[in-house]
Amino acid sequence: MNQAYERIKGTLIGCAYGDAMGMPSEMMTRDILNLAFPDGIHHFEKSSSLDFFGRKFSAGTVTDDTINTLLVCDTILENHGEFETIPYLTKLQTWMDDNAEINPYVIGPSTAKALNAIKKGTPISEAGKYGTTNGSAMKVSPLGILYDYHDVKGFVDKIEMLCLPTHHTNIAIAGASWVAACVSYAVRGGSDYQQMFATAQIILEEGMHRGTQLPCPSLQERMSNIKELCKVDTDAEFYQKLEGIYGSGMETIETIPAVYAILLRSNCNPNRTALLCANMSGDSDTIGAIATVIVGAVNPNFEAADIAILEKRNTIDFDTYAAKLLKVKQ
Repeated sequence: MNQAYERIKGTLIGCAYGDAMGMPSEMMTRDILNLAFPDGIHHFEKSSSLDFFGRKFSAGTVTDDTINTLLVCDTILENHGEFETIPYLTKLQTWMDDNAEINPYVIGPSTAKALNAIKKGTPISEAGKYGTTNGSAMKVSPLGILYDYHDVKGFVDKIEMLCLPTHHTNIAIAGASWVAACVSYAVRGGSDYQQMFATAQIILEEGMHRGTQLPCPSLQERMSNIKELCKVDTDAEFYQKLEGIYGSGMETIETIPAVYAILLRSNCNPNRTALLCANMSGDSDTIGAIATVIVGAVNPNFEAADIAILEKRNTIDFDTYAAKLLKVKQ
């Protein structure tokens, strides 16, 4: 298969890989994470007795990061190679209705709030006007696969369509735009990480002008300053500063700088990236999914045994998705 196919497949595997690796530690504090996994997480793990949500998930199980990403893929493929907001929203709502028993464990707060508001009659244009969490950044990678980052305004137009119903704020659109730009750059043959990050910053800045303009810290400044974390000697010190100073929670203003720091710390190695995220307190599965999406798009080097676990446990056919997305890539 050609490079574009392998990188599209790597993007999708990366999402599920980072998601499943980070699932057991999701939303734990540092103290609880150390109790639950005193020797750390080194491979796919099942939910522990200290699971934040009380889940009993098997090792290798994915969460809403992968579920939503594949729903976006399905929307694109069923909509003749284009993304549209309403078909996606319909698909998401149908999935939620059909899986009500696990929704509290896998659907993020901004998404749940917005969908409930829409059900009660709130216009789509209003439902996501205060959504600042990472729910769009976690599922945006298929738009990076589909659309070309060179058309900055047109590219962000598409990202904004995804964010509209649940995360239509400047910070959420900017964060999602950064992730999608990294993927778009990689899928189109780019391999220079510094150039990728520089390109993504330009698209991030365009995203900051979209949606509800809410006051927030500068995402650009946080990402610039957080590079200092990569110079510390140990991972323990890295986590201490990342979690304690910058944060590793579900807000976009924490998630995207954390992803950036992880990528720099791991030298964009897929396994190292996922493990750094899994052993981090906070929103470890989503930060893991996003970070490993980006690495997988450039360096789709995952163990065949791990891919097999992800496919069997979650009933995902990465090859089929990659082949179909390759045909519609613009």
